[in-house]
Amino acid sequence: MKKARRVLLKVSGEWFSGTKEKGFDEKTFASLAKSLVEAKRKNIQIALVLGGGNIYRGRELTSLKIDQVSADYIGMLSTIMNGIALSNFLSSNECENNLYSSFAIGNFVKAYSKEEAEKTLIENKIVILVGGLGNPLFTTDSTASVRAVELNSDIMLKATTVDGIYSDDPKINKKAIKYDFLTFDEAITKNLKVMDQTSLCFCRDNNLDVRVFNADSQGAILEAITNENTKIGTLVRLKND
Repeated sequence: MKKARRVLLKVSGEWFSGTKEKGFDEKTFASLAKSLVEAKRKNIQIALVLGGGNIYRGRELTSLKIDQVSADYIGMLSTIMNGIALSNFLSSNECENNLYSSFAIGNFVKAYSKEEAEKTLIENKIVILVGGLGNPLFTTDSTASVRAVELNSDIMLKATTVDGIYSDDPKINKKAIKYDFLTFDEAITKNLKVMDQTSLCFCRDNNLDVRVFNADSQGAILEAITNENTKIGTLVRLKND
């Protein structure tokens, strides 16, 4: 029997707000739910790591002189709020899922454990991971890379609002060059803003492929999850085979 494909999808909080500046966009939630349901039918095991930028961004507390550690804990709580909202929305759309946080909250958010999460994936339920790594000073990209390796994912998918990795910000520099493929060393050396250097190094050292793509493109999430040979976005891996 062919081994089920297992992916970790990292979704930014900002994407959840759609065209709004803050909060939740129903069309975005519905689009994600539809893609996840369809991918589950194709025997794809899916874990999600959520950001919290649609609720809170670190720069917003600068004027209040709140220290970085406290600000990071606020960010972790924002991801948990997103997780509760998404979990409930998926359940109401007949998409079974379990929500896990790096730290338990009351009786309605379970503490993450590798064994529980893997069991959920094998049962063909969506795993939603929130609360970061439970420690300040680590980004949600770091969370995604660590959880992807822990759960033996075949690939980490980073859903963004840009259709891959560019030599410069394509929204500012119209001459920026898009890369279809990069090695981790190239991304690190060129200091490309794929994700933070800690995450890139961790993925490189654990030979975990990363694909960066535009989640706003129609069908892109489903394509990235289900098609291991897709050409969308940019693939970052250890070497060009």
